[in-house]
Amino acid sequence: MDDNEYAPENDHRPHLNLERHLTIGPHVYQLTASGTGEERIGLSLVGWNPSGEVVSEISGGISPADLAPVADALTSTLAGLAALRRQRLGSPVPAAGPATAGERPKRHRNQGIRWSPEHDERLIARHREGAGMRELMEEFGRSRGGIRARLEHLGLITPEGVPVAPAGGSGAGEGAEVATEAA
Repeated sequence: MDDNEYAPENDHRPHLNLERHLTIGPHVYQLTASGTGEERIGLSLVGWNPSGEVVSEISGGISPADLAPVADALTSTLAGLAALRRQRLGSPVPAAGPATAGERPKRHRNQGIRWSPEHDERLIARHREGAGMRELMEEFGRSRGGIRARLEHLGLITPEGVPVAPAGGSGAGEGAEVATEAA
């Protein structure tokens, strides 16, 4: 045994064991996570179709300090892949909207897709025209957080959501409402 390892009978560190079974559409998924919370957390995801055939399988380890960034990276990457697949197959894009009881909330149609220069230009123009947050969310098919993050990236608002005056011009005018409009 390595000097850094604990003998099983002397290992009193808290252990994390999580097992979830999810049914989404026709598939059943099992997610298993285990670890001590101090070291890498082992993750496994297996999905089966109705006939019991494995259709999806992922496994690996994540540092506890990286849980939130890895969750964000996986969420945006998988959403982008799903959107690209829908585009290639010509499938209709699911509309964003409130979910009914027992249903998962729908994703925004462009969530996870890279912003194009044309969309950036249109967002800048619409923001400067004073378009409201809900209007921008609908027009661009993005979440409130996605719109705010892009406005910040483009230098139109501060991280606190305060509009930034355009270089050499007057303030953003009604743009203050864009960044601070209530949910």
